[in-house]
Amino acid sequence: MRFVTITSGKGGVGKSTIAANLAYILSIYGYKVALFDADIGLANQDIILDVKPKHTILDVMKGNVSFEECVIKLNNNFLLIPGESGEEILEFDNKELLQKFYEGVEKINDLDFLLIDTGAGIGETVRSFIDASTDTVIVTAPDPLAIMDAYSMIKYTSKMREELYLVVNFANNKKEAQTIFNKLQKVAKQHIKNPAELKFLGYMEDSSIVEESTRARKLLAKDYASSIPALQLGEIAKKLTNYLTKDGIHIKETPNIAVFFKRLLQ
Repeated sequence: MRFVTITSGKGGVGKSTIAANLAYILSIYGYKVALFDADIGLANQDIILDVKPKHTILDVMKGNVSFEECVIKLNNNFLLIPGESGEEILEFDNKELLQKFYEGVEKINDLDFLLIDTGAGIGETVRSFIDASTDTVIVTAPDPLAIMDAYSMIKYTSKMREELYLVVNFANNKKEAQTIFNKLQKVAKQHIKNPAELKFLGYMEDSSIVEESTRARKLLAKDYASSIPALQLGEIAKKLTNYLTKDGIHIKETPNIAVFFKRLLQ
């Protein structure tokens, strides 16, 4: 299993929309995927995916419900772990409660991917999720502040990763997206000691279809599957799986989902 954080240095770059659609596309490709809404303070995957969770991960941590009662099954290969607005989720240290939580999590032992939709910025909570994951995808946009913040994210994450993946959202065209990637790659090599290898996963064009799908609470890759942004998301998903399954390494040979939460909470 791969634990993939999808993060951004700046808010408003479409990180959560990309995370939701990537999870769906991977599930359609036949991978078993869980999407963990870890955007502490602004958990919104339930809105993007148009579901109404009865419980969140915080209810599990408090011992009010089992992990299985929290998880929402969206299709045969796609699970949502609803998040909670607030940092209370990271404040639990009751060993007995955590052990109960792990036991519930370990029942989901056949996943290929756990995608973690983090909050924006490089705060302590986001760093915790990056530290606990195996892979990191950084989402940025042509906005100069977004690019600067993406560099800060690259600088921090290079301490733990040999490889990082970049997605450029709201690009006018492929050339603009590639230019942004080249610029970040160059600056990282010049100013970061032992920088992670930055790899370009792809881009999404700035499109009214994305806004339309958001307003309608419809998943872009599902309900607008023939649109250009949806096709671009498909290319991003293909590149991600190619990178993470290279050299004959099977996804299922890595630890299960419980390992991620142990890393995160301990």
